[in-house]
Amino acid sequence: MRKRTVAIVATLAVVIGGGIFFFTNSNKEAVETYLTYSAKPDVIESSVSTTGSIVDEFTFNINADSPATLTKIAGVATTSSGTPTTLNDTWVVNKINKDEGSLVSKGQSILQLKNYDGTLQEIKSPVAGRVKQVNGVKGFSINGTVATVGAGKIFISIDVTEAQTTKLSVGLPIALAINSSDTLTSGYISSIKSSATAGSGTSPKFTVLITPTPNTLPATARAGMTATVDVTPAGSDRIRYTNAILIDEFTYDIDVNNKSTLASKNGIDLSLIVTSQSNVGTKQWTVKEINMKPGSVVKQGDVLATLNNFDGTSKTVKSPVDGTVREILTAPGAVVSSALATIGTGSMIAAINVSEYDIANVALDQKVELKLGNSSNVDSGKVSQIGQVATTDSNGVSQFKVFTIAEPSVATWRIGMTVTAKIILESKEATIAVPIQALIKKGNETFVQVLNEKKLPVDKEVQVGATGSQLVEILSGISAGDEVVLGIQSADGKLPTSEDPFAEQRESRNRSRQTN
Repeated sequence: MRKRTVAIVATLAVVIGGGIFFFTNSNKEAVETYLTYSAKPDVIESSVSTTGSIVDEFTFNINADSPATLTKIAGVATTSSGTPTTLNDTWVVNKINKDEGSLVSKGQSILQLKNYDGTLQEIKSPVAGRVKQVNGVKGFSINGTVATVGAGKIFISIDVTEAQTTKLSVGLPIALAINSSDTLTSGYISSIKSSATAGSGTSPKFTVLITPTPNTLPATARAGMTATVDVTPAGSDRIRYTNAILIDEFTYDIDVNNKSTLASKNGIDLSLIVTSQSNVGTKQWTVKEINMKPGSVVKQGDVLATLNNFDGTSKTVKSPVDGTVREILTAPGAVVSSALATIGTGSMIAAINVSEYDIANVALDQKVELKLGNSSNVDSGKVSQIGQVATTDSNGVSQFKVFTIAEPSVATWRIGMTVTAKIILESKEATIAVPIQALIKKGNETFVQVLNEKKLPVDKEVQVGATGSQLVEILSGISAGDEVVLGIQSADGKLPTSEDPFAEQRESRNRSRQTN
């Protein structure tokens, strides 16, 4: 009986003790595991990440009867009118006096041409303005339009619906923001087009021009940039447009004979000239032999092909430049009716797109990190040229073409390959650096959280220095080695590995800037 009593007591003790243990521990709060970053010296780097493709610096069409024609500069087609018809039209660029983006005065030489007989021709600006485009390169043939100049004022153009047009009138004051620089200014409606334009299946649109208040546009303002426009017509609610475009009042095209043509006025294309070319002549060549293939490296003077004429005569076509054959556009036995081949020459270029929000921060010779496709290999390079004319992407954001070159050149590059580029805007060695997401703003003060001895986060006020794309410099408030809290530990415990972990925030900010 005694043994049985002892056993019962012991069992009750275990049950009670287990219950107490379960009750006590079931009421404890779960201990959070924090994702941390050890504060340490690092490089604070501000950068712009974007994409593009590999292109030749220059691309030439090799023809049977005429000089090689420059068809592309850095992958972009030139506006040349085609093959010269007489020796008097065989011009070569002798000197470029004004680069794209330069200001020119009326009568100032933009470039100098030289004819086969040594005759020099100065291509002069017909007006004071801005060089928008130069369609040639020193030492090579050129014809047709050789340069384009933007002149007059910079206007803002918007397309409005017919319902909105009835509420607008010439002279109405406008609030204006240049999207790329956040510059706030004003202006007024200077004209409303009397006729509508409409695409297939769309409602009529009317073009409205706005004249900005004089001397208020930023120095970085360029035709093609976007702007936000705010107008409040009398007796109507405020109307906001986020897709307004900066345009030149006038643009002029200048040809090899120094003849200027007004190409556009207030953004309206005035060009009615249709150029055509004929390859019909007294000689009808057929291809006898091709001495090249795509990828062949050729020197100036190398024989590319041999041609036969119907009368039994023959001729050879030679390379006008050192370069690489990109395309063969004919075959043995074929009648020559167009270019025989294309040759790429000069440096291979990574042509990338930079948005209007970042273009003002990009400068010549800035360091660039380049990656081909999905490759992890990084090639070093620099910014070699910054485009002056924007194009608009599918999201309505103006993009500027920026050319970069690898230093040294990369043998594995091929024309048309995709490339990812990171332009380094600023770089600084920081004694203490932490990720940007560690910062906490409270009023005018900035804090980070660090783990104390109990592994719990506590606030530490910090003074911030240079800010990069991913890291920020800490001048005071924490020490190297402090475990800075970034958030609750993720399942895999990994830190963000994206080139730009704040891409979503940046995109959200840009969307907000466009709609507010």
